[in-house]
Amino acid sequence: MISVGKLYLKFNFSFFAVIAFLIFADSSGMAVLSLTACILHEGGHLLAMALCGIYPDKITFYGGGIAISKIGMEQMSYIRRLVILSAGCTVNFLISSLCLAFPENEMIQIFSAVNLLIGIFNALPIGYFDGARILEVLLVRIMRPSTATIVKKIIGGLCSAVIIGGIVYYCVFSGKTVSISLGFAMLYLIIAQFVG
Repeated sequence: MISVGKLYLKFNFSFFAVIAFLIFADSSGMAVLSLTACILHEGGHLLAMALCGIYPDKITFYGGGIAISKIGMEQMSYIRRLVILSAGCTVNFLISSLCLAFPENEMIQIFSAVNLLIGIFNALPIGYFDGARILEVLLVRIMRPSTATIVKKIIGGLCSAVIIGGIVYYCVFSGKTVSISLGFAMLYLIIAQFVG
């Protein structure tokens, strides 16, 4: 763990392993575009935190991405939490929209699609994704926190089942095999729901 003032940066081995695997396995450059979109996503959260006068305690780099944590975030106002939690996806959607202004550039269009997918993926109400955390903040406004957690897990489980079922259905009835990236996406959804 590295300390920068009051901020702690933690780098798990899994982060470097995933980066190395992606660079080794990806000859198209999509891994670099995806990593850039993920960094922009987390930058959106950091910018929103700074605008709200809140600064993170720890940033963890791990195999599943980058996690920003702030002690006492649960005690922040309802609006501040929603702004901070939705900022990452908002940045991805804005960048995706801005990239559409350059239809003749294929790489920019791919970057637009990558940002759109990362924004949508993180907006899902599954596990520890931003969408699940936003859903919980909204549910706590109308029910007890323990009930909100259970409802969030049920919605996340159903959403995961529908997505995974859709992928399996597509692969079975289209006669196509599951690509490595699609397989990893399904595994990631399952792990995210279980851990979240």
